[in-house]
Amino acid sequence: MRTDQQIRFFTTPSGARVAYSAVGSGPVIVRTPPWISHLDLEWKIPAIRAFYERLARHHTVVRYDSLGCGLSDRAREDFSLVAEVALLELLIDSLDLEQIALFGYGAGGPVAVSYAAQHPDRVSNLILFGTLGDYRHARLSEEMPEALQALAIEHWPLAARLFADLQAPDADGCTLQALARMYVQSSTGENVVQAAHGLLHGTDLLELLPKLTVPTTVIHRLADPALPYQAGRELAASIPMSCFVPLEGTSHLPFLGNSGDVLAAIARALGDDSHPDDNVSEAPAGEPGPAEDIESIAMGDGQAPGTLAELEGGHGAVFRREGEYWTIAYRADVFRLRDSRGLRYISQLLRYPGREFHANELEVRTESGDAGLVSSRALSGLTEEELADAGLHSDSSGDAGEVLDAHAKNAYRKRMQELRDHLETAKSRGDIARASAIEEELSFLTRELSRAVGLGGRDRRAASVAQRSRLNVTRAIKRAIEKIRPHSPALAGLLARRIKTGLLCVYRPDEREPVAWSL
Repeated sequence: MRTDQQIRFFTTPSGARVAYSAVGSGPVIVRTPPWISHLDLEWKIPAIRAFYERLARHHTVVRYDSLGCGLSDRAREDFSLVAEVALLELLIDSLDLEQIALFGYGAGGPVAVSYAAQHPDRVSNLILFGTLGDYRHARLSEEMPEALQALAIEHWPLAARLFADLQAPDADGCTLQALARMYVQSSTGENVVQAAHGLLHGTDLLELLPKLTVPTTVIHRLADPALPYQAGRELAASIPMSCFVPLEGTSHLPFLGNSGDVLAAIARALGDDSHPDDNVSEAPAGEPGPAEDIESIAMGDGQAPGTLAELEGGHGAVFRREGEYWTIAYRADVFRLRDSRGLRYISQLLRYPGREFHANELEVRTESGDAGLVSSRALSGLTEEELADAGLHSDSSGDAGEVLDAHAKNAYRKRMQELRDHLETAKSRGDIARASAIEEELSFLTRELSRAVGLGGRDRRAASVAQRSRLNVTRAIKRAIEKIRPHSPALAGLLARRIKTGLLCVYRPDEREPVAWSL
């Protein structure tokens, strides 16, 4: 098997050059371009490369950068779904591929669906991950598209880091930094905004989906922060005889989190022979049934064999999220607690012992699935330098400047005026759904501006927001420790002693009695 990708180019009739790569051998599977891609920089991120190399054990994996992105020519005017499908047709014809499997995630999903519907004889299998068939299911687009779009145009490096946090809330700092760097170098903020607009306002496959005849597998993570689980469910339900594979996890990207489960689902769809090491992550523990749907679940010795085996194997302690619950074990105590912000904050601190986090940063890193929270927290409390740094660390706890800079405020005000005009038009046409979406966005922008500007029109400083984050995080951590105490007084005492909260939060392990955490 060839493990180093070969990057080549083909030329469109208009003269534009499109970059593509191939790796592996066997039947061809084409990955349609997600929202942002870069063939070379993707390959340098270990998680992405490992994902496609495992897929390439049984297939020739072809990936390509769309026009305006990555290694393809950057000049682009047409960002429509029709243009994306035409580009995929050119790629397949240029490589003289008779029959392929299509893998589309995120923005690449609608492209794959459209091509499969138009050329069913050339598509053996259609595999969709974390995508949608109806733009109205894109929760993020309904809540605050223009706010993030304005930020992308005015300050693309900052927006790129926010997008990375949103798509992979549980990724480690190095991976987030690599993703953000790849996003920045892959395209311009203007192109990214245009591509998002083309996807979110051009994706309506509701009439097309029932006509699909290609074998289809739809994979979606239950806690996908960018596209709600409902989007995947509705997509699968609209395709005749499709197979729906719901997975645990919070990453919007298939190659992060429980990527082994994603690969296993793809392998089953394609009929690949299974190998013991193909599934790189263990299947998540099952969720409690209706009778167990309580805040905490105590676990006897016979109810958590995997966790007890970890303890006996010298892992020391377990603090791991599994869907809506956390499995926690320390010494002889094994129990489960319902998910909460405080538990997420503690987990982040345990993952990086000795490293100081701003309280504001803990909120961004652990709660970025909430679109409104990502914007307000990150815009207000983190500087560009902090976001560019892998650790997002700073020793300063003073004034962080204006909550929103002049460019952002002007962009917000301009957009609000546009929205008011669109609202009148929507109401006059009787478009209730569109009017409701516009009113929600207006409400969000109004809150952002009122938060940023105080009495007399004076700009509020970010320090006050930092203080609010300090109080929120401190209270959440203390509440979580108190919920742990009835199940394990020893663990609650350890966390209370070793976790310091405030503007800077840190877990400082006891060097005399170190604990090896299984997270």
